[in-house]
Amino acid sequence: MSAPDHLPADMRVVWDELAAQYVAGGPDFEAYCGQVARLRSAQHRIADEGLVVADSKGQPVPHPALDIERKAQAEIRAWSGKLRRKPQ
Repeated sequence: MSAPDHLPADMRVVWDELAAQYVAGGPDFEAYCGQVARLRSAQHRIADEGLVVADSKGQPVPHPALDIERKAQAEIRAWSGKLRRKPQ
């Protein structure tokens, strides 16, 4: 099953990658793909900008994308238990 047209491009990429492994379709799979796309986006920002960035006052703080990454990982773990894998 191809990714739905309404999905953003980054989610469509994830959908197309994972559709071979899972029974694709429905809101659960869509949510899972969204979290994987969000995780990848956060990881790219951290890789590009570093683990520590400057806040509005110029003080070093942990990159805000670290929190996004952590939350996406938790969501991925939660959703993955609800998805059905295709038989090998």
